[in-house]
Amino acid sequence: MSSKKPFRLHTSCRLAVGIALVCAVIWPAVVPADEADDAHRFRVRSLTFPYDEGAIVAMPGEKIPLSVTAPATRPYRVDARQGAIIATGPNRWTWEAPVKPGTYEIEVKNPTGDTLVDFSAFVMVPATQVRQGVLNNYRVGFYPETPLRGNPIYVPPQGFVEVTRETEDTKISENFRIKQFLTKQTSGYPKYVVVDERLVFLLEAIGRHLRPLGWSADDIFVMSAYRTPFYNKQLDDTKYSLHQWGRAADIFLDKDGNGVMDDFNRDRVVTKQDAVALAGFLESLARTPELGSFIGGIGTYGSTAAHGPFVHVDTRPWKARW
Repeated sequence: MSSKKPFRLHTSCRLAVGIALVCAVIWPAVVPADEADDAHRFRVRSLTFPYDEGAIVAMPGEKIPLSVTAPATRPYRVDARQGAIIATGPNRWTWEAPVKPGTYEIEVKNPTGDTLVDFSAFVMVPATQVRQGVLNNYRVGFYPETPLRGNPIYVPPQGFVEVTRETEDTKISENFRIKQFLTKQTSGYPKYVVVDERLVFLLEAIGRHLRPLGWSADDIFVMSAYRTPFYNKQLDDTKYSLHQWGRAADIFLDKDGNGVMDDFNRDRVVTKQDAVALAGFLESLARTPELGSFIGGIGTYGSTAAHGPFVHVDTRPWKARW
């Protein structure tokens, strides 16, 4: 992949009285679209990605709209070794996913032939292959038969991404790999996971906004992301936990790699207040035009004998705080 300048959305932040984080978003100067590839973004469905590595999740044979935010005078190209790429207009395409589940590669090349974007495409195993709560010897369990209050976000997922020893290190964004989103239940391979593309997008964006404070996406420890209904029941969590739909992540910041939350509020001790400060930081992002529609739920948790403080964040389409 060719070297490219990373996209940076700068924030100016300071610690206010106590633990509150006060942040002001400073948008970068606009670069004319015909001057640099950095100004051209890859769009998948409704998401426009400010980074050059990511993931697409699709059902077998599903048609996924793709585009590049570049003028017609600068024609880009999309390459996919499997599946069909169909041009639908200047710098616009449809990728018809292969019918065979698996992990595939999609590359976007600029007019000079250099790779601008390198995405992994995961074609899911249809949920219809789950038998008595088991998929290929992997315990999935049973999703609720009826959506909560009829809300469509609680409809059981259509499929599951298969993860093997060979594919578990596959990147799903610049700083995250598919194995970080797997259920923590004990099992052999293959394993299966539900991934919400918007959640991955959000975690990367959180990391970018953390840079002025000394952290990055690489410092975000994903304590728990997807949970099968089987494992969720073992935890005695709520029946409609959004972890089961791949829309939630429990996270903390761990730059020093010691397995617990960093001193985020810089008071020289690690307590629940560091999670409160991180939640406050996420709250400030939830009020921005960029991420307001991505952050739905924010929850704060303290330490137990099993873990340190952490924050729950999810992509539900309404506000929830606890």
